[in-house]
Amino acid sequence: MIITLDEPIPNIEAQLVFLYILPEHIWTKHTEGKEPVEFQNTDLIGSGPFKLTEYRRNEFVRLAANPNYFGDKPKVEEVIFQSFENADALVQALQTGQVDMITELPKTTVPILRKAANIKLVTGAPLAGQVSDIFFNQIDPAHCPQDVGGKCTGHPALRDRVVREALAHATDKQNIINVLLLGLGTPGLTLVPDNLTTWYNHTLQDYKFDIVLANQLLDNAGYKDTDGDGVREMPDGSHSLNFRLFWANDTPEASRMSDLLIQTWSQIGIKVEPQAFDPDALLALCCPVYDYDIIIWGWETDPDPNLQLKAMAAEAIPNGSNETGYINPTFDALYKQQAIELDQQKRQALVWQMQKLIFDDVVYIVPYYAQTAQAYRTDRFTGWITDQAAIVLEDQSSLVKLEPVR
Repeated sequence: MIITLDEPIPNIEAQLVFLYILPEHIWTKHTEGKEPVEFQNTDLIGSGPFKLTEYRRNEFVRLAANPNYFGDKPKVEEVIFQSFENADALVQALQTGQVDMITELPKTTVPILRKAANIKLVTGAPLAGQVSDIFFNQIDPAHCPQDVGGKCTGHPALRDRVVREALAHATDKQNIINVLLLGLGTPGLTLVPDNLTTWYNHTLQDYKFDIVLANQLLDNAGYKDTDGDGVREMPDGSHSLNFRLFWANDTPEASRMSDLLIQTWSQIGIKVEPQAFDPDALLALCCPVYDYDIIIWGWETDPDPNLQLKAMAAEAIPNGSNETGYINPTFDALYKQQAIELDQQKRQALVWQMQKLIFDDVVYIVPYYAQTAQAYRTDRFTGWITDQAAIVLEDQSSLVKLEPVR
């Protein structure tokens, strides 16, 4: 197959990863009417190192080694992925030897598995990076997208970088990681997470947790508590620093995170009104309506940083992809430049520069990049790949290396 482009696209591989090639001799018979969506594909066609041979919903998937595969051939005859409705039963199955490896486990079982005999626990960045973020309504009312229903009711103090920096210094990321993730996370810097390796700008120095410094920043900028109620006011006295803090009710960590933020932000004279919403309702308030002050949410990332970078581009405001309303012409110019730069080193430098702009402007506070935890039995098979940027024991790169312990 030959793909011809009419313009340079440096991340073409990352876009093609979601484009699946289908066998023409099968699918040409099912192109009319409802056939494309109703065809069951019961023959289980595949072409990788393993072929799908049996599948039972909510029970198991059976893969058999493909002897005709062009690359590294598996050393085992088959792999079975078994489903468990109960996470504790899954962990017990590993301990008793019913299964050889597990990919999802409750964080509370991590200390147990670290000490278990014949079991190796591995932690690290997941294949799909998970970014937790706290973002602020920063849109200037002059740029409010009213033609798409924009309300732009954000608190004016959040358009002041000093206030956002003070909030960053008053956010105890390590405590959030310890409480919410039981330590299985790393403090975040930008929306481009650490599992994206070369695209992640690891040279940035995070805003340290420092309540004294946060208070000093607000004092120097004229945000005073003039009436002694514990809440600061704007320098002109027009608004108290009382922010609406929203999150989606299907994000279990967000409610506890809001409690932790309230504890530390209150120490710098900032009050929040917390409220959970149905995800669809929250999206309706967020983007591109901008009817909020602060939102706790998150991302699962693509293998290329372009999607995350677009979330800060001005062109993405009308369609809601820019969730903060942030506008920076320098960032926009760099975004367009990186989108066509074919030299990977030059594009990396542009992506790093964009991350620094976003970080310096405190567009987001990124509490953490969540780590994944997986475990396998050491007395069954060897060859598990655990030294890569992401921990993905179920990936074919590991499965083709496995061989029984002798």
